[in-house]
Amino acid sequence: MHKINVLYCFDNKFWKTALVSMCSLMHNKNTDTEIDIYCMVPQKTSNWARWKIQRTVRKFKNCRLIWRKIIPNENPFETYDFKKWHPVIFYRLFAHKIFPNLDRMLYLDSDTLIFGDLWELFQTDMGDNVIGAVRDMALVDNPNNYIGQYVREFTEKHMKGGHYINSGVLLMDMTKRAELDSLGQPIDSKQLVCPDQDLLNMRFAGRILYLSLKYNFTYAYLPSDYDKTDAENARSNYVIYHFYTRKPFQLHYHQRDLFAYYTKMCQIAGTSPMRIARHEDQFTPKKTHIPGIKIVGNRIKLFGITVGQI
Repeated sequence: MHKINVLYCFDNKFWKTALVSMCSLMHNKNTDTEIDIYCMVPQKTSNWARWKIQRTVRKFKNCRLIWRKIIPNENPFETYDFKKWHPVIFYRLFAHKIFPNLDRMLYLDSDTLIFGDLWELFQTDMGDNVIGAVRDMALVDNPNNYIGQYVREFTEKHMKGGHYINSGVLLMDMTKRAELDSLGQPIDSKQLVCPDQDLLNMRFAGRILYLSLKYNFTYAYLPSDYDKTDAENARSNYVIYHFYTRKPFQLHYHQRDLFAYYTKMCQIAGTSPMRIARHEDQFTPKKTHIPGIKIVGNRIKLFGITVGQI
């Protein structure tokens, strides 16, 4: 039996999206693969989400759910430097503190879709590297692309000749505790645009194992210096698809086969693409013409404080 530890980090907004990803993970595993799914969630995550996910995981053989609510004082990134970002994006960066008994963890973003067994990826020889990840596809050679130019400048400054990676899929050596602890060291956060991802790139430059694009693929233009052979193979044989360029429920007229597969996984999870879109929309703040007031779902918020309902 092959044992895989997989980590998801999400909140009330993205638990349904994460559940669909988990269903694709479990649906495509080999019969001799055992999966422990670890979930790091905020303290106020609904009990309904846990019950629904637990019930779904139990339908698959050799799969187990480990649910862990994180309180603010457990998060080393609950500091002034990082306060402006949502705390959940940093959870993966201190998973080694929450699960100290694990030697290795595979982190997956909630908006991923899995198409095959992940044992081959999980048991990859990492050498002395701290993490394994896929190079980001930011268009570094396009002077008119803001993110591309940010990544190019960031890479030149911090990456010691390496490539900037995307943090949506991470193979983490949890035994490298000192290196992982360094992620929480004070830093001038003004220089960061994608804070969790930037920290991983900055701290572990020279200690990153570059994985094949098939383990974190999305349909997008590639930088001109991207490995063309790897890219062509990934395009027809991707194992993990990451929806970081376009939401899955926006694919109906673009990648129909992918959308059909996503819909099938939604059905296993007991939902649908449109239900997930409506669910996420409930948590998306809508600005008003009155300064300081936003509408989130049916709640009216004044400078982040709920003052009424509609």
